[in-house]
Amino acid sequence: ISPHSTLFRNRIKIFHMLRVMDRYIGKQIIIATIFGVIVLSVLLVMGSLFKELRSLLVDNRASLTHVAKFILSILPFSLIYTLPWGFLVAVLLVFGRLSAANELISMRMAGVGLFRVALPVYVIATILCGACFWLNVSLAPKAKDTMKFMLYQAIKANPSAMLDPGVVQTQFQGQKIFIESRKGNTLYGLHIYDVKKDNTKLPTFSLYAKEAQLKVLQESKQLRLQLKDAHMDARNANGERESPIVGQQEPLLFDFAVERKKKRKPNAMTNQEIRDSLSDPEVLKGLKPERKIYLANEIQRRYAFSFSCLALSLVAVPLGINGRRKETSTGLALSILVGLGYFLFFMIADEFREDEGPTYLILCWLPNIICLILGVRMFFKARRK
Repeated sequence: ISPHSTLFRNRIKIFHMLRVMDRYIGKQIIIATIFGVIVLSVLLVMGSLFKELRSLLVDNRASLTHVAKFILSILPFSLIYTLPWGFLVAVLLVFGRLSAANELISMRMAGVGLFRVALPVYVIATILCGACFWLNVSLAPKAKDTMKFMLYQAIKANPSAMLDPGVVQTQFQGQKIFIESRKGNTLYGLHIYDVKKDNTKLPTFSLYAKEAQLKVLQESKQLRLQLKDAHMDARNANGERESPIVGQQEPLLFDFAVERKKKRKPNAMTNQEIRDSLSDPEVLKGLKPERKIYLANEIQRRYAFSFSCLALSLVAVPLGINGRRKETSTGLALSILVGLGYFLFFMIADEFREDEGPTYLILCWLPNIICLILGVRMFFKARRK
């Protein structure tokens, strides 16, 4: 037998063994990541989800279509946090089990280095970084913008549901409305209070009507009230109270023909929209300096956060191995601290998002740098054991 043919066969066997090992580790990482993301999404998102759904289901009796759209809108935004954390937990659990079952020792005895064993993790982490980048710069901002105005769409679909009795309605900008009872489109005991933001103590005016007729004008696409026996309690320019009798009036409550002006926050704008705003001279004239800094910093935050999966995987591999070798729960406990610490940097950075200087930029990229340094140091220590 030719020595060259024997060497070729041995290389084929090694290559086949490595492929089997990659599939074995990669499959476990992917399954554990999916499971971790689902669990974390349920634990971290469902509370806020039901809180927002209350206004859709109770106050406005939104259709199932609007509820489904709301759920689909909140999921991309939640994946920004649950995907890196779920991947961190998956790597810790998988490598902890491999270490506890002495499978890592068997692989290294077969001549496979620790870096080659962990290579599938870094490949998956790189792919997830691409997914996180897409979520941060495009999908999540669009979803957040859609979620913010889902209530407005529900009102347009069913405007008469805005005035249910026994519920304080707060959907009307600058006003709160309460109805004692209702029969069809006839409202009894109507209370309207003006609660503008610049008035911190008492409402500017309050209005009471014994009876009011709800009128949904489909032609002009307006929601109006025809008041009967109405009284208003207001204050004049001198601060003196006045109680004029309004009588019969038809105040406008909601105009669902006109699209609501979107006062969009930077986290509800895609990177391209932020760049367009910063490059448009007309838009820049109306922006405050703090707003410009906020927009620029939001782009850097998304770039830094997109590398979270790769940064956390560098720390998770040696933590998972060392934690199980000691037969304690130290590795898992440290993983929770690593995850909390990583996200804590971004929470602290948000306090400086409108400040000039490099503070915000440093705080955004610092967790990735720390994970890189700690991960490399811990990895080489694990190799020597």
